Amino acid sequence: MALSDMLKKLRKEKGLTQKELAEKAGLPLRSIINYENEIREPNAKALVALELALGVSGAYLLGLESSPNFTPHETTDALNEFAKKYNELDDEGKQVLETFLNFAITSKSKQKTVIKFPKRAPTNKGLDNLDDNTIDFPNMTPVKISEQSSAAGLGVYLGPESFTEYLVQDNELIRRTAFAVPVSGDSMEPKFHDGDIALVNFEPAEPGDIVVVTMDGLGYIKKLGDGVLLSLNKKYKPIPMKEDMRVNGKVIGILDPEWF
Repeated sequence: MALSDMLKKLRKEKGLTQKELAEKAGLPLRSIINYENEIREPNAKALVALELALGVSGAYLLGLESSPNFTPHETTDALNEFAKKYNELDDEGKQVLETFLNFAITSKSKQKTVIKFPKRAPTNKGLDNLDDNTIDFPNMTPVKISEQSSAAGLGVYLGPESFTEYLVQDNELIRRTAFAVPVSGDSMEPKFHDGDIALVNFEPAEPGDIVVVTMDGLGYIKKLGDGVLLSLNKKYKPIPMKEDMRVNGKVIGILDPEWF
């Protein structure tokens, strides 16, 4: 069973709404909706939060184990040894390990497509049935999506950037995209919502454009104003620009989940 179906099944068995599960796991409601609709996969931290909220193992959620048994306070010797080694790492080493775990979890849970080629050429010179000797490839193209969100609210610490490459449907907007980054927060509503994936390129940005910037070590998706960063949600005040502000790219659209 796919993670999305398993998550939905367990949530309903516990009598929880999507909002209640989000609150219990300490995750955004948009994330739960995305997980259940196969728009995004939970990273390592989110998977642990779901384990604790639902009382099952991550392996069971991913369909890798048949038993849901999970006891949060019991660990094996191997896990204790792993935790000991993890604590000996510096911040950079921990970041590298977490990035690898996120990649491993995502790769393990995704279904892989196997294309079988003919073992030998047809014996006859002509082809009676062309479809028997051709392979249909979907028109797909890669796009790099950041594993870390850029805040549309009050800013988040980004740390070292890491990207995972996904295949999406090829179109003009995707061809203009240099990278994509998930949105966190509600300050750019109603145009951008928490959990949306913003498409970014390196075209020159001008006042009035929506951009991804870093400032004081925090990442933002904001509208460029005259000396300030503006929110579309009026409840947020403008943020004065500082000398260390860097424009990372111009937002040109939102990734449609149907393109995966």
